Amino acid sequence: MFVKKVFNKLYFKLIFFSLIFFLGLNHSTLSAVLTEEELKYIEEQSEESKDDGDEYIKYEDIKEQKTKKNPFIFFGSKKKKVKKKIEKKERLKKESLKKEKKPDKVKIGVLLPLTGKYSYIGQSFLDTMQMIVYQNKSINSELIIKDTKANPSLAKKVTKELVEQNVDVILGPFFSSSLNASLKIAKYKNVPLISFSSDKKQKKEGAYLMGFEPETQIVNITDYTIKKNYKRFAALLPNSEYGKRVLNTYRKVLNKNKLLLNKVELYDPKTTDFEINIQRLVGLDKNPKLEIDEETGENPIETFDPGFDVLLLIETGNKLRQASATLTYYGVDFKKVKLIGTGEWYIDNIGSEPGLLGAWFVAPSPKLWQDFKKKFYKLYNYEPIRLSSLAHDSLTTVFSIIDKNDKIYELNYGDFQNSYGFTGIDGEFKFLSNGTVQRKLSILEVKQNSFKIEKLAKKKNF
Repeated sequence: MFVKKVFNKLYFKLIFFSLIFFLGLNHSTLSAVLTEEELKYIEEQSEESKDDGDEYIKYEDIKEQKTKKNPFIFFGSKKKKVKKKIEKKERLKKESLKKEKKPDKVKIGVLLPLTGKYSYIGQSFLDTMQMIVYQNKSINSELIIKDTKANPSLAKKVTKELVEQNVDVILGPFFSSSLNASLKIAKYKNVPLISFSSDKKQKKEGAYLMGFEPETQIVNITDYTIKKNYKRFAALLPNSEYGKRVLNTYRKVLNKNKLLLNKVELYDPKTTDFEINIQRLVGLDKNPKLEIDEETGENPIETFDPGFDVLLLIETGNKLRQASATLTYYGVDFKKVKLIGTGEWYIDNIGSEPGLLGAWFVAPSPKLWQDFKKKFYKLYNYEPIRLSSLAHDSLTTVFSIIDKNDKIYELNYGDFQNSYGFTGIDGEFKFLSNGTVQRKLSILEVKQNSFKIEKLAKKKNF
């Protein structure tokens, strides 16, 4: 009996101490398997907010887990998981700190045709950019320049070189063929690209198109002409993709206003002689006699009706002057017929051709361009091409974004979408989410030695 009592006491003591040992084992195993640093990390995570979106582990979550038959296996497995999560957290922290660190310089990749047929364009653009860099010395910047030679294959190659040099933004290329080759690389590497092209085919591919879209210009000039009560419209356009874009928009605007395009003549873009095309346009291919009657002295030109009151031309330079002179020769009286055009007309001494005096075209207000041109000439001793404003405005936009963000030299595609837009030589403009540029344009009238502002761009916000 005595032995039985002693045995029972020992039995209950054994159970009691075993229970205490087991409970202690759970905690000690956890403590032994997880280091103090790891436990501290878990404790800290349990107190942190979940707002950062990262998965984390709570100490309580581990403590509440049911043990398996072998608790050491359970906690050994848990230890590996915790270590992985700690490593993940530390890696994310390092990446976050790296992002927060401000780069000390903005690297600007530049794609231009600096040699070959179009080198004059590239040189004018490059000199413009170097001038802007000098004027913005407070911003630590570097131009990394690549020559495309207007060759798509070469453009692709040098674009790869730019992204390998970790540029923050790419300005260029100039031609749409080269843009198509460069764009995929820039987009894949998440490098913002501002092209000088106006090719709408690229607008959804991840680039901002800085060039002047013909559609916007045609809408503006045609609407204005309609408001001035002109009714009969005609067009003399190149038979090219650009010319067809202009023609389609022209027709749409007229149809919207219940007007017809009376006459259209398309010519070879490479031609320098418009005689045959203009004869067909005015109807003289069917009735070629337009000379003064020697007997009566009657001048048929005075009563000649070409069949339109408005004529759209989009040529530039000498070809524009030649077309105007040929139209005058074949009886088109520009006192009765209003000649209209686009920004391609924006050239010096355009008023030297009598037929162009009084004509209207759509373009930015000329004042800022004239001021820039004077500064450019003083610095380089030659006049920039008119499209150099695209190089100016694209680079000043980059600098304005950096300056506004307190010299943070890290650029993203969305940084260029500003509800208030930007201001450059070509006036106010705004990048849209589809990659196109919305601009405020004026209607200008050609004078002998200058341009008269016929209608200012609206001052209200976009």
